[in-house]
Amino acid sequence: MEGNRQNVFEVYNKIGDWFAENRPRNLMEKKYLDMLISHIPAGGSILDVGCGTGFPIMNYLLEKGFNVTGVDASEKMLQLAERNFPSKEFILADMRTLSLNKKYDALIAWHSFFHLPAADQPDVFSIFKSHLNPKGILIFTSGTTNGEAWGMNGGENLFHASLDSEEYETLLEKYHFKILEHVVDDADCGNATIWFAQYNPS
Repeated sequence: MEGNRQNVFEVYNKIGDWFAENRPRNLMEKKYLDMLISHIPAGGSILDVGCGTGFPIMNYLLEKGFNVTGVDASEKMLQLAERNFPSKEFILADMRTLSLNKKYDALIAWHSFFHLPAADQPDVFSIFKSHLNPKGILIFTSGTTNGEAWGMNGGENLFHASLDSEEYETLLEKYHFKILEHVVDDADCGNATIWFAQYNPS
């Protein structure tokens, strides 16, 4: 179980086909993606960290004319994404060690960041920052309190972890992010807790 806690992507290697069939495609995230679109240049660059199969988030942003690069630590999920979007760029990488030497107008870690152990999460904000242009947008989802949770998906136990909201606020401030929107348990978005922040280095 400890391995599943440290490297959730290994579970996704097992359940990739199940996930592809069962992941909702009704784009309940649309409100937040449209907010993102309103804050970055038309046709801008977006890094989708934990992109999964590319549906529905990456697909929607591509349809809107953005240049989206997908990142995932699961080989199986990237195989599915490359099959869905054969002409797009995908990178096999763990967000904890991500180093692309490139900056983007936005970075999304939707339902991926919260798979990291709580102890690993603070340092990742430095990595997020290093991949964003000034005024770039960061979107990620989290829990609401400090703790761990497990949930069955495709017959496998998936690990989730979170800091509490005050800790996220402190980390975002430390790394020069201004919180533009923070919604807790959005009932219209699968009860997700969303952070929407802008990188302001100066």
